[in-house]
Amino acid sequence: MSEFLQVTQAATQELKAGRTSCLATVVRARGSAPRHLGARMLILGSGDIRGTVGGGTLEHRVIEDALKLLSNGNKELKNYVFDPNGRSGSVGLCGGAVDILMEVLRPDPTLLIVGAGHIAQPLAKIAAILDMRIVIIDDRKDWANNDRFPDVDAIHIVDYEETSETLGPIPEPINSNTYVVITTWGYDLPALEQALAAKPAFISLVSSPSKARELFRRLIANDIDPSILRQVHTPAGLDIGAESPAEVALSILAEIIGTQRGASGIALREKRGEMLKQLLK
Repeated sequence: MSEFLQVTQAATQELKAGRTSCLATVVRARGSAPRHLGARMLILGSGDIRGTVGGGTLEHRVIEDALKLLSNGNKELKNYVFDPNGRSGSVGLCGGAVDILMEVLRPDPTLLIVGAGHIAQPLAKIAAILDMRIVIIDDRKDWANNDRFPDVDAIHIVDYEETSETLGPIPEPINSNTYVVITTWGYDLPALEQALAAKPAFISLVSSPSKARELFRRLIANDIDPSILRQVHTPAGLDIGAESPAEVALSILAEIIGTQRGASGIALREKRGEMLKQLLK
């Protein structure tokens, strides 16, 4: 198998598995560089690699830089120099240099909607437009089905025992690329317990403040660390005066996007409209 196919197939497998990786590509080579233009290496989150950009100190340094980028970036162009005098920062003595483009490959974020009620439908529709992977969880086949949710990637029917408040395991991987919205008819508590234990990127609870307060009290009584509950976004969504299910769904997804991008959520008019304010004085 060619190196190109090896790296490409490995990258595809990582994305399908919901894992993030980093693709390093030689985009410029000067002098006595170990690999040619276009050489690729995929760095997995574990630090394992597929392909190579040159081996030795260069490869070790690229892996280090890629792992840093996986945690706090998207794309970076790095220059690595092979200094024959062995000065600080050199990755070898052969006298050349390479520029390597490092790109973080992230799978489409998963929107995990627990509860297939009225808000779930517009949530799924809007999320599909945003190219999110969408998964529906519910205990009712007549609510969670492809007729009501034609655009989703997966639907799971999970058993729920109301008397004991026992929810079956959610049969879907939940990780740092998963955004959970809990909007159930009555099993918010066990759904929250599963979501909190899995440490997703985001948890939103569609609830009134009084209901959320009671749920939090019960979770704390069940030995959940109160500090962990701070990650639950409730009441759900941004304040846009939402009333209808579609409006609530829009506000929730706006909050999710803001979380993804590290944005403030304030009106752009307030954030970037200073020039206009000066003009209109």
